[in-house]
Amino acid sequence: MSQSNYKLKIWKVCSVIVIFLLTLLVNNIYLWFPSFITSLISPINDHIWQFNKAIILSFLIWSVFEKVTIRKKHDLNTCTSGLIAALTCTFLFMLIYAPIYFYVLNQEHNLFLMFLIYFICIVISVLLNYQLLKRKYNSELEKKIILSWLLVVVINAILTFYHPNLALF
Repeated sequence: MSQSNYKLKIWKVCSVIVIFLLTLLVNNIYLWFPSFITSLISPINDHIWQFNKAIILSFLIWSVFEKVTIRKKHDLNTCTSGLIAALTCTFLFMLIYAPIYFYVLNQEHNLFLMFLIYFICIVISVLLNYQLLKRKYNSELEKKIILSWLLVVVINAILTFYHPNLALF
């Protein structure tokens, strides 16, 4: 195993922990600083969909951090792999936790179970992220993905106030 590959693996292990901790922080921003601006980026209630905002913002913060710190030494697809990992994590979380929440827990949150499932989803997403970072760098795609990140954040913000009348929201 090459030295840079080993460092990237260590970096990804650290990213699992940091993303999980970032989500705990982001999940409470609106509670600590209630305003219209914080409601756009942080969950405003306990609905499952709102947790997606915390997941996406945490992965976005980490991807920006990776871009700034790792990019100095290597050209990596950090924006692309970060967005794909964030969307994978939200999809897996919704796929696994939503049925448990609605049918097993009878719409009552179990924080331990929720965060355990979320942690597993982070691990899977970061493994995917690691594989994507090893691919050939594509600067054009990276530029386009930055706009996609913005679009994902805006869509989640819009769904905060204009959401379908579903229990998920």
